[in-house]
Amino acid sequence: MSKRLFSVIAALALVVAACGGAVSDETTTTEGSDDPVTTIAANVPDGQLLSYSLEAGSEYQYEVDLVQHIEMSANGQGAVLEEGIPGDAVIDVVGTAIFTNTVADGPEPGTYAVTIVGEFQDLEVSGTVDGVPVDSTGEIPDIAEFGGLEPIEVTVIVDEQGNPIVDEEPLEDPLADLFGDLGGLGAIPTPGVDPGQFVGPALADEDVTVGDTWTEEVSTPGMGDKPVVTTVTSTVTGVEEMDGVEVFVIETLTNTSPIEFDLAEFFIGLLTAFGTPEGEDAAEFEAMIEELRFMISIDASESNSVTYFDAEAGVARKYALTAETHMVMDMNVPDETTGEMSGFVMDMVIDQDLEYRLITAPPA
Repeated sequence: MSKRLFSVIAALALVVAACGGAVSDETTTTEGSDDPVTTIAANVPDGQLLSYSLEAGSEYQYEVDLVQHIEMSANGQGAVLEEGIPGDAVIDVVGTAIFTNTVADGPEPGTYAVTIVGEFQDLEVSGTVDGVPVDSTGEIPDIAEFGGLEPIEVTVIVDEQGNPIVDEEPLEDPLADLFGDLGGLGAIPTPGVDPGQFVGPALADEDVTVGDTWTEEVSTPGMGDKPVVTTVTSTVTGVEEMDGVEVFVIETLTNTSPIEFDLAEFFIGLLTAFGTPEGEDAAEFEAMIEELRFMISIDASESNSVTYFDAEAGVARKYALTAETHMVMDMNVPDETTGEMSGFVMDMVIDQDLEYRLITAPPA
């Protein structure tokens, strides 16, 4: 198994200036209770429809700060562990990048293709790999690539409310997307792990103000029989001033269903595409097929984000996200040297904080 394949699979583990008056510090409480259960400003801005100002040819730039903590363990046998894969690692990565978002017309009216290009450079890496301390000057910090930190160039399709437009066709070739130019996550939506994402939540399709909540659900074809379901719940929690303008503060909770699929069937299809062995080799081949396993599972994940949305400019001025992803890869494949079946299990947890700050945008 190549290091490139492992790093991509591991990365699977890895989705407003208010027009009213000022907000006071008053809060509401439940009658008969000493504890406040709702904190909403007494004077809130009038409700309004929030939307992103997306126009073909426009460009936005964000400075992105990343703090990532990776813990992984791997055990197995055979040459599969001779590809530079550590048995145990605890790694902390800190980095900053400039992401350029370029807008083009989408495939349908009212949709937009946003191409995101950026790369984390001068990463600060610390921790241990197989008990050996590492730092940014060594070769082992390449493990940071396992967290999706390779150069990013990805295009996402959204509408004016920031809703993702997904291809509803099932994936026919899993590896086509695993090796595609889609950043760290390929075809698997794992919120919070892939830095190359649209900045800001999906907005409500009706007028909202402080205290209003809305929920969106996105179903994305996965590599297994079941689609990946992501539920996004957002609430306007207040109005603040940022960069001289008033912005809506939107808190968002994103939950993604568990993901599990076995690529063994795909590999069997490749092996049998041009026929199967006959004679003495047939039994050995059938035994290998029976034992072949390439299972990837990702736990149900949750991420939390806060967006500072400038309604007049139609853009997120700041977006901060925290997420955790737990992934296990369990495989049993033929050893490239001996031909014997070789088992391997890798367990990885990625904790990640991302913060996006708008640094350039088209004139309002």
